[in-house]
Amino acid sequence: MSASAVAIACGLGAALCFGTGDYLAQRLTHQHGWFAAMFGVQVAAALVLGFVAFAWHGIPTGVSTGSLVGVVGVGVVNTLGVVGLYRAFERGKLSLVSPIAGSMGAFSLGFAWLVGTPPPLGVVPGAIAVVVGIVGGSVIIEAPTPTQQQDPAPGQTWRARWHQRRAGQRRLGRALGVGWALLSAVGFGWVFFVLGPTSEAIGPAWAVFGLRVVAIVMLGIPSLLFARGRVIEGASDLRSRSGARLLVVAMLDAGGMLGFAFGTSRGIAAAELAIVAVLTSSFPLVTVALARVHLRERLDWWQWLGIAAVLAGIVWISAWSGSG
Repeated sequence: MSASAVAIACGLGAALCFGTGDYLAQRLTHQHGWFAAMFGVQVAAALVLGFVAFAWHGIPTGVSTGSLVGVVGVGVVNTLGVVGLYRAFERGKLSLVSPIAGSMGAFSLGFAWLVGTPPPLGVVPGAIAVVVGIVGGSVIIEAPTPTQQQDPAPGQTWRARWHQRRAGQRRLGRALGVGWALLSAVGFGWVFFVLGPTSEAIGPAWAVFGLRVVAIVMLGIPSLLFARGRVIEGASDLRSRSGARLLVVAMLDAGGMLGFAFGTSRGIAAAELAIVAVLTSSFPLVTVALARVHLRERLDWWQWLGIAAVLAGIVWISAWSGSG
């Protein structure tokens, strides 16, 4: 198989894994709550990644203290990104929050810019499209509540009557889950920006496995100390009612990360690297399609334009980054 064919297979495989995994993960958050779903996926994915890392890289030797500290530091930020992702899945419409969370490439470029490595001017239109799309997609029209629609009482002052009439009008608001999706995009943007050297030091699979271990420790210890009963009950319910779906989500999560890591760590040419990056970054298209078909999610026309702008910006940035 040619190098280009491998790049296409890795990119498409990663996009399908991430997109389908996000859709199934959102169903878990609605059935069991965001924390139980998130923690269960981290544990199951760690088991899968540990096995793959041992089979792929063997036991790591000569790992420096700096590399371990780097994994822990990146793992902390990665955990914040995971929290944002699952909270966005629980609170927001999947068709909206998935493209926003998938815009982490734009934030990776922003971090590179801040540390003195400005991206080429060609990526600026893509970054602008992402920002405009996030702003446009996050705006909703809030309908007045029945209480706000009531006529003002006769004894109210003119100021109170004016405020009630204003509250009874349709007004702009912020779509649920957008803030959490932005947290996820920023967190994962930083992770992908700094993870490269660590992956080279200990291997991509061990690096991703380390991120999962850090997440398990960060989330598990406080939960067992302060909410042990609820955690055990939630884990038992998740395993008994949705064990198969949990395992599928974990395998898709691990498969997407490993597919992208393998596709970008073989010393490939810039053109093939661009193929992997562009195809992988299209994973929100899979999520949006599944949400539209199976969840019947309805968005306003400007939100669809915002989603299109975010996706176009992601593809634009990935293409320019890979070709540079």
